[in-house]
Amino acid sequence: MISKKSRIGLGLSTAVGLFLAQAAPALAFDPSGVPVADAFLKLLDSDSGDVESYGSVNETGGDVTIADLVLKSEDDDGTVTIGTTTLSGGSVLDNGRLKLSGLQLQNLELAADDGGLTMANMTATDLVLPAAEEVQNGAPTVDPSYKTFEASTIQINDEDGKIATIDTITSSIDEMDGDQPTSGSFAISNIVVDVKEIQAEEAKSLQDLGYETLNMNISGSGKWDPDAATINIPDLKIDGQDAAALTLSLSLGGVTREVVEELNKASDNPEESMALLQNISVSNVRIRLDDASLTGRVLDQEAQKAGVDTQQYVVGLTGSLPLMLGMLQNKDLEGQVAEAVTQYLTNPGSLEITASPENPVPFAQIMGAAMMAPQMVPQLLGVSITANQ
Repeated sequence: MISKKSRIGLGLSTAVGLFLAQAAPALAFDPSGVPVADAFLKLLDSDSGDVESYGSVNETGGDVTIADLVLKSEDDDGTVTIGTTTLSGGSVLDNGRLKLSGLQLQNLELAADDGGLTMANMTATDLVLPAAEEVQNGAPTVDPSYKTFEASTIQINDEDGKIATIDTITSSIDEMDGDQPTSGSFAISNIVVDVKEIQAEEAKSLQDLGYETLNMNISGSGKWDPDAATINIPDLKIDGQDAAALTLSLSLGGVTREVVEELNKASDNPEESMALLQNISVSNVRIRLDDASLTGRVLDQEAQKAGVDTQQYVVGLTGSLPLMLGMLQNKDLEGQVAEAVTQYLTNPGSLEITASPENPVPFAQIMGAAMMAPQMVPQLLGVSITANQ
């Protein structure tokens, strides 16, 4: 929620954002004569990709419908086709921006030499899209904004065919502070990845663990309180079915309007962004892993490589923990970690790490300790660990 770019969902970025990079001074299409449609088409038209054609433009009541829209890249290596584009409640503002109560894309296909993407439906509500001239000039305050976003029935292909599908992607911005989002949530449901079709080494490792497909759900929510200068993310979760679920929650302080504004400006400057983060503080962090067979698969595989049975391998691994944990230089924490990890590896259930300092700790202090005395970081943050609870 710090970055303005978080306002546009994944599907909208894929379907439309590819063609918002820079608006060309000359249009590659014949205007329709319908102001709302022409503002939208002009925004899509770019110097690296053009609105090649559209079938028809019809205006009925508050809806403008564009049929058979075709967008093509300048070097002819990618094409986007959209069966039906519906712009609802549209108006062109005095600054050239396009305001819509709703946007719907149906039967979208992105085709490229190295694969592509298809999407049955995409909808967004309460949009404000930048003027083409603003995009062309690179103005910093022209990112599209929206209230709700949903994309459904998505298929991702490489040059050899389908590699993944996604049932739905949803996102909402629930509250705003000026032009900054302060509260929202998202979910990506039923991601199915065909592990056999992915050439990366990580995919080979998953196959070795017995996974032919990987099914995942990802969700999260967050709230930024500009007056209190806090950010709370109660539940960011990646859930791999028949694998494991990883959940993160955290609370940060020192996140003022000024910090957010400067971070937006420094989004392309990592050094400046890092400097701005120094005054942000950590109030609470929780990381939880819930096993659903992944740990057992890994232990079985490693035991097989070592030429021993799994139980014997776990005993050897947990027996070496005291020596491995000596670097913490904190006897209480060493004992806590050794006990929790032993419980988890012996009977995989859950493993939870929390950081609950008595007072918020600035990032600058954490980074300083990490460089000068890394063994002090767990004590500084009040780190604890538990298993199977």
